[in-house]
This record gives sequence, C-alpha cells and structure tokens, in this order.
Amino acid sequence: MGVGTSLTLRPAVPMGFVTGAPYVAALAVARELGARVAWPHEVVTAAGKPLVSVDARAGYDDGGVFVRCDLSWEAEKDLGSGGCLDSAALERAVEGAISAWEEAHAAGRCAAGPLASVLGDYFDVLLGMGEKVEVLRGGRVIGRGELAGVDVWGRATVRLDNGTQELEVAPEQARLRPLR
Repeated sequence: MGVGTSLTLRPAVPMGFVTGAPYVAALAVARELGARVAWPHEVVTAAGKPLVSVDARAGYDDGGVFVRCDLSWEAEKDLGSGGCLDSAALERAVEGAISAWEEAHAAGRCAAGPLASVLGDYFDVLLGMGEKVEVLRGGRVIGRGELAGVDVWGRATVRLDNGTQELEVAPEQARLRPLR
C-alpha cells in the first residue's frame, strides 16, 4: 500500500521555472534520507532501489503560481535501521529547499535556468552519471549509451553507443533505465 504527503508550494519564481520544483524537492528528500536521485526526480538508495517518488504539477490561481508536490512511498518502506519515513520531516526539507531556491532566484543565481543554483548539488546525488542507460519512449528502447549530463533545465544528455551522437531528453519525452 502506498502512502505519502502532498504540499502546495508557491515559489516566487517565474512560471517557466516551476519545472525545477520537483528536482529541488527530490534533492531535499535525498539529503534528508542520505539517499540518491535517479533522473529526473526519483529518490533511490545507493543501489537504485526506489524510496520516494516525487511528482509535481504547476498551475495558476487567484493566489498566483503554485506547485503541488506529491511525495509517495510504500507503506512498509523503512530506512534499514528500523526507522520509517517521516512525512513531516520530508515536508520541512522540501519547504526549506524551495525557500532557498527562491532566494537563489531572487539573488540572480538562476538566470541561466531553473536548476542553475542547485545543479552542482544535484550532480552530487545523481545516480548513474557516466554509466550505461537505455532511453525509453512509449515503453520501447530508442537508444543506449552513457548518461553524460543534465542541463539547467533538467534535460538529460545521453552519449549514444555509436560514439558520434548525443540524445537530449526532457522527462516528459522519455525515461532512462540503468543497464547493470
């Protein structure tokens, strides 16, 4: 049975930048749990086992721009030391990270793109950088290669096995599956 929590956030960033919110949230949850992130924004163990799924939807209402951020996990999920996931702690971590992200934007550190201020930290916890992956679209493999990077907009770059091409994908276009 799945459990989780949902937050409605109102980050003071341009609407086009709210695409960065699930990355910031995943980074916060990974830090809180001492875990890793699988592109684009799934929190996993160092071995790649799922811990927390991060999903975000943006919108605009009378209060302005909002992001609904859903964190979900299996009810029996524990951290290996007998402790279970603490939804209140995860919410505080996400809220703090979003607040710091807003401050970075206000200070001009996100001018290049929504992830500019957190990209170094994201790389530090990203699982699979430089490793072999398959690029999947519609459930079928459209390419194989090495995860070569992630840009300030959250797009992953895969250096294809043919050695001459790179494939750049956004989360809404494809997903990556590690080849181990």
